[in-house]
Amino acid sequence: MKCISCGTTILPDMMYCPGCGTPAAYSAPAQLGTQPQNFYNTDTQQETLVTNAGTQIGPQTPNTGAPPYGYNTGQPQNPPSQQYPPTQQYPPPMQTPPPQPSKRKRGLSRGLTITVIVLVLLVLVGSGTIYYFSVPYPAQLHAQATATVQSRLNNQATGTALSIHNDNATATAQAQATLTAQQNIYTQATTGTPAITDSLTQNGGLRWDQYDIPNSRSCVYAGSMYHVKELQSGFIQTCYAQASNFSNFTLQVQMTILSGDFGGFIFRSNANGSKFYLLQFNSDGSYQMYGYVNSNGTNSRNLLSSTTTAMKGLIQPNLFTLIARGSQFTVFVNKQYVDTVTDDLYKGGLIGLAAYYKSSPTEVAYSNLQIWKL
Repeated sequence: MKCISCGTTILPDMMYCPGCGTPAAYSAPAQLGTQPQNFYNTDTQQETLVTNAGTQIGPQTPNTGAPPYGYNTGQPQNPPSQQYPPTQQYPPPMQTPPPQPSKRKRGLSRGLTITVIVLVLLVLVGSGTIYYFSVPYPAQLHAQATATVQSRLNNQATGTALSIHNDNATATAQAQATLTAQQNIYTQATTGTPAITDSLTQNGGLRWDQYDIPNSRSCVYAGSMYHVKELQSGFIQTCYAQASNFSNFTLQVQMTILSGDFGGFIFRSNANGSKFYLLQFNSDGSYQMYGYVNSNGTNSRNLLSSTTTAMKGLIQPNLFTLIARGSQFTVFVNKQYVDTVTDDLYKGGLIGLAAYYKSSPTEVAYSNLQIWKL
């Protein structure tokens, strides 16, 4: 017998094929048209059909110690005919194509090589041109734009500086012109022979007040000067020239604050001294101008209030000048312009000299009075 799987010869007592290990029940050579044998299992008396492929068809024999599939002890029967599939076919082995002879590479011709080199050079040159136009040129434009903006800013700054310089020059010129005009006013107002010249060393034609109230107030001549004294806090001592009556004038007098607070002069006052203008100066350079409407100072009108650096301090002579022309009043200290104010409350009247005790007893000495009529 031969194994149908591998064709190895199987002896009658062999249970498995020695070549491939197939059970011996399949060792009979397969013949076309041969029918499978039918066996009966003696233990169960059930019909079992075993093919020569080793597959059991029908009821399976329980595991009772029976021999393995394909080993039968029953008698063969004539089973129905069964046909086996044909033997499987495999494709033929692949044919390896014969080796082809190697081909020799052909080099570029000389003309083609030169053409390639020329093309490469053109590409490189073109890249350089593109780089110039794409990188340096915008940078140059940016630099030019920056330079243009900077130039404009410089021009604007220069223009602003020139404008400021011109404005300052204009303001300076205007201030200088104003100062010149004011000095011209002073010069014109004090030029010529004064209508009144009084040294104030003794009483004369103006008939100044003369009295001394101990521990209160006084209007006296002493030491070749006219002294006005106020010893009561919060009061102003006024000393009038009883023979005076001026409307538009220039009044100039030298004043020295010997002690205390304010000195000054009165003008355009009525006969009883209840209505008048008062211009007063402190030794610290502050000054005020009031328009009194009665003898109560709380009802007076404040027309000026400021300070000046033109004034010297305590116990130093200062030259004061007042120009009264209509409703305009212009003030100079030591021949320097100080201030201007307008008011039309009073038109004319008496002149006088004053001392004001604000914080301490005050004594003021006057000399060299001059009056120009305008």
